Amino acid sequence: MSSSGLFGNSAVNAAEGPKSSGVSVHSEFNKRASKIGLGIHQTSQKLAKLAKLAKRTSVFDDPTVEIQELTAVIKQDITALNSAVVDLQLLCNSQNETGNISNDTTSHSTTVVDNLKNRLMSATKEFKEVLTMRTENMKVHENRRQLFSSSATKDSTNPFIRQRPLVSRGSADSTAPPAPWANDSASSSSSQLFPPR
Repeated sequence: MSSSGLFGNSAVNAAEGPKSSGVSVHSEFNKRASKIGLGIHQTSQKLAKLAKLAKRTSVFDDPTVEIQELTAVIKQDITALNSAVVDLQLLCNSQNETGNISNDTTSHSTTVVDNLKNRLMSATKEFKEVLTMRTENMKVHENRRQLFSSSATKDSTNPFIRQRPLVSRGSADSTAPPAPWANDSASSSSSQLFPPR
């Protein structure tokens, strides 16, 4: 219900008498406050779920789509709740200005609005913290992906990179005699094999 509609109702009720106007505005205030309180509670539950999802660190189990959807819903909730709290503050102010209600009721209404503001502020702060944590986790995921893909690329250029040679070249040259075809003097080796007649 918009604040203009609310004030229109208050004006009609005021014609009936100051007492009924005060009671009507106060019951409307209580209804709205209760609704906002429930909304903040439900948003806090969504925040807890979002925080749980954002804490996941596995590259292979990254619920990005679910996180994006939940983030969008929570943003809408917080925006709507902010507007509702502003409207409730206006209602509280108008209620206090009429003077048709007791000081206790006025004090109670102010306390309720302040409490709802604080709860909503805490939820907003928590939401920002969860988004920050999510951003940090995304950086870690990206670093891991780059590390994995760069090492995979290096390995793919040489399929034998992890294999060690069975015999090192240095030891082969020093202990084993060279093969006949390895010598530059092919003629001398062939002359040893086939002596001249």
